Amino acid sequence: MFRTFASRPLLVLGIAAGLLLCVRADAQAGEAQLVPVGVAKVDITPEQPVRMYGYASRKTESEGIAGRLKAKALAIGGEKGNELAVLLTVDCGAVPADLREKVFRRVQAQTSLKSERFMLCNSHNHSGPDLKGMASMSGGEHEHLSTYAKLLTDRLEKVVLDAVAARRPGRLSWTQGSVGFAANRRVLKGGKWTGFGAVPGAPADHGLPLLRVADASDRLMAVVVNYACHCTTLRGNFKQIHGDWAACAQEYIEAEHPGAVALVTIGCGADSDPCPHGTVEFCKQHGRALADEVKRLLEGEFKAVDATLVAHSRPLVVAYRQPPSLEELGERAGRSWALESLKGQIERGEKPPTARTLQIATWVFGDDLAMVFLSDEVVVDYALRMKRETDATRLWINAYTDDVSCYIASKRVLKEGGYEARNSLSSMISYGAPESVQPPIEDRIVERVRSLLPADFMAK
Repeated sequence: MFRTFASRPLLVLGIAAGLLLCVRADAQAGEAQLVPVGVAKVDITPEQPVRMYGYASRKTESEGIAGRLKAKALAIGGEKGNELAVLLTVDCGAVPADLREKVFRRVQAQTSLKSERFMLCNSHNHSGPDLKGMASMSGGEHEHLSTYAKLLTDRLEKVVLDAVAARRPGRLSWTQGSVGFAANRRVLKGGKWTGFGAVPGAPADHGLPLLRVADASDRLMAVVVNYACHCTTLRGNFKQIHGDWAACAQEYIEAEHPGAVALVTIGCGADSDPCPHGTVEFCKQHGRALADEVKRLLEGEFKAVDATLVAHSRPLVVAYRQPPSLEELGERAGRSWALESLKGQIERGEKPPTARTLQIATWVFGDDLAMVFLSDEVVVDYALRMKRETDATRLWINAYTDDVSCYIASKRVLKEGGYEARNSLSSMISYGAPESVQPPIEDRIVERVRSLLPADFMAK
């Protein structure tokens, strides 16, 4: 009970001020509705030497740690009809598909999570553990990676469940910027691939979409950014564990925004390398450039994101051709990675594969934003084409999702030939004749993505 009536105007003013603050917070977030959001991170650095991912020239285990590796999880929804979705980013070259599935099944046993609403995005870091190559190793090298795989499985489960448990009312908004250190690496002569380098003016995607996650009071909880570039600043002569430019960018962002978690996904950057490259200092330079753009964007305007997330997944099953005869295989195996792989399978008594499944999924946030998720190493032409054929102002394209087993080459890259073409899905299924695959894998993938997007996301 109030002692005097004089205190009641103060109460009314206090309520009014509180409401005004809420209105201002809503206005700053563009009137985005509240949705449960949670974020968490965990260290996944191997504490013992392991064989490293990405460069065939490295024949020995790692020699120390130059930078820590992390996994981050963002949980969205899960209450009042808005189903749970989880975005998991991992500082890893390639989390094997069976390990991803094990993590998902563990999480699913404790939550309502569905597969199409669980996306694991690899940074494709080339200075971390080689889990994809573990099956070909033996002795201590296999034992060390096996031990690490168990640790990683446990910690990925933990970080996802921690993010789910940490959910509280929040809002999503997004914007787009640009960073310039990605350079197309395919050097051509007479229209044909001759090697690697940095090619000014060649196709690249410098866009930097940013998702801002804030609580009900508009305090920053997380930022998710996407950039289309290999994590290959550090080369094959580097033998320490490090997360490359993506890890450096996350560290800078989190240091400048205490309490927030930074997540980095990789776009269609399979034929783009960081430029310049070769040292940890260059990793820091690129990470700093990205973090500076994030800082600039966070000070500007954002578009509210509808928190009603609709997820669709429709894998693309691609059939292999009939394998060549053993005689032809013996003659051609030295000229084709796909034929060498087939020869090894036959020598081990394994049955050649009959089909390869590509993971293709979309997360659509109302009319505001569509995220595309593609597996494997996708070259830049896919992003550039999809941005032409859809409303690019509302499109976000992730590659390296759920599985990384081969390059996904475009019609341009197949015509030019070279490294990415030889190691592409088209080369795998045709046993070394990628240009002969019809209809082209590019057309099949783009058409599948279009079929998963609402009609009003198409270009007018």
